Order: sequence, then structure tokens, then C-alpha cells
Amino acid sequence: MHSLRQLLEDLSREWIHNGLPSREQVIQAAHTVIRNKQHHSLPGLWPVRPRIITATLDDGIGQGIELIEIFSDALGLEVVSLGLMQKPDAILSACHLHVPRYVGLTVLQLDTEDDLMHIGRHLPASIRLVAGGPAFRYDSDLAARCGVHATPVNVAHFIAFMLSEALE
Repeated sequence: MHSLRQLLEDLSREWIHNGLPSREQVIQAAHTVIRNKQHHSLPGLWPVRPRIITATLDDGIGQGIELIEIFSDALGLEVVSLGLMQKPDAILSACHLHVPRYVGLTVLQLDTEDDLMHIGRHLPASIRLVAGGPAFRYDSDLAARCGVHATPVNVAHFIAFMLSEALE
């Protein structure tokens, strides 16, 4: 049996190289990883389970953030989902309440730059801001201006980023 890290590395590498399968197949893969983790009592990637707060700034559907939440669970993170269309102050308040290691956001449009910048400037230094969505393809400097630490282009890149954050 492979380690949790190896299962996730293989999955991420395959999807980065060959492209993502259908949404249903991505969700099924996450549930398979979670079942294997539970069935084989695979240890987590971190000695203490880190917390991630997830939300969307301007996405009322949330398909991307849902995949991030499912794979965050598979990776062993504790997920605190704030939901869709959250205001910056609600996200920052949740950070003070839940003290996460990560904040994961979806940003669709460039007109949310002020909100994203507000979050980036007011997050405690110990929290890593991870954000994805089309806005980062439209403006290659958006992440740097707003204090975003990582901008994975899809769930495969999110998995790879989180694996790089986890201890070996």
C-alpha cells in the first residue's frame, strides 16, 4: 500500500501532465483517497492537522472551492467552510476565531481586487493566503499586489502546493 503522500503525488502529477478528468471523476478520486486513508489508517501529512478556511469572494456557484474543500480533507486539513460570496471582514473575523494556517479563496473577477488586497494586508503573518480563479489569469501581478502566497491554477496544482507545504 502506498503512503498518503505517494497517492496524492501520483494523482497530482497525472492530472498536471494529462489534464483534469471530469468533475465527477475528480470528486470520485478524492473520495477514493479518503476511503483508502481511513481503511489503511494512513497517517496524515502533518503531525498536527492544520486548518484551512475556505470561501469565495465573488463566486456564487463555488464549484472550484468545493473541490479544494474535498481535497483539503483528503490531504488531512481541517476545513472551515465560510461559503460563497463572503465579505473580507467576515473572512478576517473567521481567521481570528479559528486561527487557520491557510485561507483558500476563489476569485473570479478583477473587480474584487480591493477586497482581496484588504484580506492580504490584514491577515496575520502566520496565515498563508492561497487563491485561485480566472482573475489571476487576467492579471499576472494581482497575487503579488494582494499578498497572495500561492495561486494554483486548478485542484491538481493545489494538491502539489499543499504537498510541498507538508513535512516529508
